[in-house]
Amino acid sequence: MAENGNTLFSIGEMVAYPTNGVGRIIDIVDKELGGETIPYYNILIPSLAMNILLPVRNAEEIGLRHLASRKEIEDAVSSLSVEKKVRESDWKARQLQQMMLMKEGSIGNIATIVNILYHRQKVRDLPIQERRIFDTALTHLTDEMCSVLKIDSDKARRTIFTRLEKIG
Repeated sequence: MAENGNTLFSIGEMVAYPTNGVGRIIDIVDKELGGETIPYYNILIPSLAMNILLPVRNAEEIGLRHLASRKEIEDAVSSLSVEKKVRESDWKARQLQQMMLMKEGSIGNIATIVNILYHRQKVRDLPIQERRIFDTALTHLTDEMCSVLKIDSDKARRTIFTRLEKIG
């Protein structure tokens, strides 16, 4: 096992992985690759029912982060009640922008995606890819709210949708 001073996260810690959501570091393991021993985070992502091995040295670059603070969660949820002005563009440009926000991975960016796509789907059906991005962002926001605020997913979703409906 390779838990040492070079790791940003500890075994048992909850983390947010930008493209995969909230997970728990269940182990830090050494893997031999090309004659070099490389430590990896073994991250369990419950919402996807999968484990991910992520090289410790790439964690920051990939955007693995500590869970948001209670205040950051509350601010993100509050932002759902504020209409986001988005310039019209074709779906490919919108999808690229949304994927960039997801990869940046902040809870505020995730809430922005949920906000924009929720209101866009009220006007017209979302293309399949945007629907997937919306579902992923909603799951990430819900899971992080549940982990930080210690609430169940039904309550988190009710809170999110109540805030989204306050616009207009």
